[in-house]
Amino acid sequence: MGAGGSSASKPLASLFGADEEGKRGPTLGSALVPGAEPGSWRLLLVAPLRIQIFDAQSAKSIELEDILEMREHVPFTACATSLCDDDCTLPDAAAAAAAAAAGGEGAAEGLCPLLAVGCQDGAVLVFEVKNGVVVGPVHTLRASLAAELPEGGEGGAAGADLDLETQSTMSLALSITVLRFNGRDSLYAGSIGRCMYWDLRTGQLQRQFSLPVGPDNNPSVPSTMCSIPQRVDDADGGATGVCLWVGMDTGSIAVFDIDTGMLIRSFSCAGPEALVSLAHFPGNDVVFALSAHRRVSVWDANTYGCIQKYPAELMTCGADLSAMIAIKVRDPDLSLLMLAGVDGSLCVRRVSRRPDGKLNCVLLSFFECLSADGAPITLLGYHEPTDSVVLGDAGCAAAILSKLKDQLGTSVQAQSEQRAGRGEPPSTPSTPMTHASMTPPPTGARPSPAASSPVADALTTAANTPAPSPGLTPPMPVGSSPGEADQEELAAAAGGEVSPSHGPVFMGL
Repeated sequence: MGAGGSSASKPLASLFGADEEGKRGPTLGSALVPGAEPGSWRLLLVAPLRIQIFDAQSAKSIELEDILEMREHVPFTACATSLCDDDCTLPDAAAAAAAAAAGGEGAAEGLCPLLAVGCQDGAVLVFEVKNGVVVGPVHTLRASLAAELPEGGEGGAAGADLDLETQSTMSLALSITVLRFNGRDSLYAGSIGRCMYWDLRTGQLQRQFSLPVGPDNNPSVPSTMCSIPQRVDDADGGATGVCLWVGMDTGSIAVFDIDTGMLIRSFSCAGPEALVSLAHFPGNDVVFALSAHRRVSVWDANTYGCIQKYPAELMTCGADLSAMIAIKVRDPDLSLLMLAGVDGSLCVRRVSRRPDGKLNCVLLSFFECLSADGAPITLLGYHEPTDSVVLGDAGCAAAILSKLKDQLGTSVQAQSEQRAGRGEPPSTPSTPMTHASMTPPPTGARPSPAASSPVADALTTAANTPAPSPGLTPPMPVGSSPGEADQEELAAAAGGEVSPSHGPVFMGL
């Protein structure tokens, strides 16, 4: 059985926090973490005014110990966990699962997931999550506003160069807008005009990165990040460095070298609107960028060249996009792009390289209304040990889509057969997978989160082909490349931009 089959004996609940009362704001972060009992799981949910823990099987809220630092630093403005990072998501998740399976109290030291919470006052609180309980903070980080790095103090001396009254009036300027882990040892944070990098082994601030200014010399606001390993040539034949990609509200992406702090590249993405998400596929050396909920562009991670640009309706079934992530699943090995809609829907695409080097982005499945009451989805995360997708929404609720690979099974098997017919290596699962039930819900009823619709694409069978939505380009024949007519149609949809004939080809759009 694959890694996704090592879930707890009890099924996971599908919805969390939907019955909570009061104004709570959007979900900033959510993740499945090992619980107190062997084989159990808990769901962590972070909102602007509180952090909540739920039993993942019963969806019952678990009382959280009162932590003074939480009350002192609310409201929260950003969140990240070490289980949703840019370096070792699958190993971290598998290690946490092994620790939980051995018994909550016997979990190995150092395998506990980390939770980082950014605050409006500029502080970053880093907690451990042990046995399903939030512990700490183990670090309280704050970067000085001075251009130079502080000489001492954990993460910089809080308020060393500004009195408390001045800091209070500048709280919005200090506000943490984005957080990102790279493994357990590195944490990146962004606020207006700058980004920071902390070494979590020591709690010391390593670097500050000044962002390029926006129009009229206004400071840029970082809205999304990803860290990307990059080969650096040297006398020894090359060494691996790390680049930090920062998407900003100006519609531009800035790329920094982590070791030197230098700005390597800054380029406009798909217009002047804010970047929403960056999704990196290491095996394919591409970065997908979501701009203004309406456009997706694809960039070469090494040359920074634009591969293609598409409007959102070509990537989904017509809805504007609100979140996007890249994930890697195993058994079968798949690189998946997940795109969430403002209508609570979820679209799953498979990203791969063809033998001729061209890029496939094939539609696998479409899920309707996964969020509570159809609220916009604000975050996505994949939990490999249970093969589940965690979705947070704008109403401060979270949902779980369980058994993802089972949901995609029919589409994956059909594509493997098509690949085998073309002489390409098939990606066949170790055990047969069946699709979720396709029984339509009663009129006016909320669709079950487990129900999905197989959507036809360039590699799926014609039996499941739905009528194309208005404005969507019909799928191209199997194994074909866009001809002149296809290029013209894509150009019209993408605002006149056409990829070169030798560039990667997107299938199923």
